[in-house]
Amino acid sequence: GACASGGGLQAVRLLRSDDRSLWRSTHAVREASLRTADACIADAQQGEAGRGEAEAGGAEEGPQWRWLRNRRFNAATNAFIQVAGHSNLFERLCESVIIKQSSTPERAAYEGISATPLGPFVPRCLCACQRGEVQLLYIEDLTARYRRPCVMDVKVGTRTFLEADAASTRRRVDLALKMLAVDPAALSEEEAAAGVTKMEYMRWREVTSSSATLGWRIEGIRRARGGAAASHYPAPKLLREPEQLEQAVGWFCEGRPAVRRAFAARLAELRAALEASRWFATHELVSSSLLLLYDGDPHGAAPPGLWMIDFAKAAPLDGALVLTHRAPWQPGNCEDGYLTGVDSLLHLLSRPDPLAGECNPSGRSRPSRRARGASQSGAERA
Repeated sequence: GACASGGGLQAVRLLRSDDRSLWRSTHAVREASLRTADACIADAQQGEAGRGEAEAGGAEEGPQWRWLRNRRFNAATNAFIQVAGHSNLFERLCESVIIKQSSTPERAAYEGISATPLGPFVPRCLCACQRGEVQLLYIEDLTARYRRPCVMDVKVGTRTFLEADAASTRRRVDLALKMLAVDPAALSEEEAAAGVTKMEYMRWREVTSSSATLGWRIEGIRRARGGAAASHYPAPKLLREPEQLEQAVGWFCEGRPAVRRAFAARLAELRAALEASRWFATHELVSSSLLLLYDGDPHGAAPPGLWMIDFAKAAPLDGALVLTHRAPWQPGNCEDGYLTGVDSLLHLLSRPDPLAGECNPSGRSRPSRRARGASQSGAERA
């Protein structure tokens, strides 16, 4: 296996200095965390190098690689927070770094974006190691800066499938089972037994959510506050109508106008950067997400944040093709509707929060009757 830092240790040091003004109250903790990241990434690099030498010489892998491969953390105190996606692709390295089992396109996307003005809108990729066809990406854990992370994962774009998927006729039972897990009435017994094509599955995901109409959908919401256990919004993937999405976003923000305004401002900055980006204009972003985070602890120092994540299906365009990211998709034009989704989400976040001010004596937001009804009906669907 080959391991290239890609400025990895330097990137950790830059992370330390760039954020110092923002996180002064948690400076000592953050410094210690990033020193741990320095050491862990150095160990990982040594381990990968030892593994490569062992493979080349037919010897056993070195102790550093065995340490990394066997490293496990206490699930109660060190588990990373994830609200959507494939959980088996991630492993925690240390408090501030997670390892993602990924692919060459995603590694290339991180390397390409980090060298552009879009860099501040993605988590830092501190190190990348190749092992066969698998890329291990050592990525900054965005939740580490928050005491009680509240997380919303938003899938962006009107098209969430690759153009190559449209041509595939292979029927897959595993995709049929995914459909039934979300909606038991989605398929008949005969259809479930026969399976569905990737195109049929992805189209179903789009039309049963808000992807096809608004260009974004909610993949998952996790809210945490005080000493209470984290709670999740029920059945977010089935939300399709603007009113339903408004209620879910209001629930996520807990009726806190400052949080909502911070997300809107950050998304407006991102849109301006995207519209000015040559990299963005010459790449299609399929099935990519925005991660929205804020601290459920009112004493937390880190402000709300919004980042682009998930670039496994990002691809450079052939020739001189340039995307608008707003035009409707037609086979061959590679349009993904990414900016259509950003426009729509920004429009929602810029409106006043209908749940603002509805709090109970404990300080927690009390959803409106309409929001409570939506939550109950969502629970019944789930």
